[in-house]
Amino acid sequence: MIRKVFIIDDDEISLYLTSLILESVDYAQEIHTFMTADDAFASLLQLHYSNMPEVILLDLNMPTKSGWDFLDMLSMYEEKLQNKTCIYILTSSIAECDKSKSETYPLVNGFLHKPLDEDSLDLIARTCPRDRD
Repeated sequence: MIRKVFIIDDDEISLYLTSLILESVDYAQEIHTFMTADDAFASLLQLHYSNMPEVILLDLNMPTKSGWDFLDMLSMYEEKLQNKTCIYILTSSIAECDKSKSETYPLVNGFLHKPLDEDSLDLIARTCPRDRD
């Protein structure tokens, strides 16, 4: 079981459904939801590196700061997060340019489409080791 998951999405229904899916499969001990990239980033800054979320599910299209902005803010912490946190884009975007752009961010482990489903959870299990340093 994953210890901690952050879900960042400006849509309350998406936050609720994603949380519900994770809870239904007993995926994580803690699920934290954020409606803005700024709130999630502030929360990350308050955590010790040993208590980082193992998985972050990140929406791209959000007002004020997008998922891309969030990834850019994290870039200065990339080295410290590299073996602590796996980030997955969870989006309704079907634009190939978004998927391609996500591949340029070393912290991004995958590009998933909403809603979260069994295939997405399988991908996370394969690409994000549960035994994090």
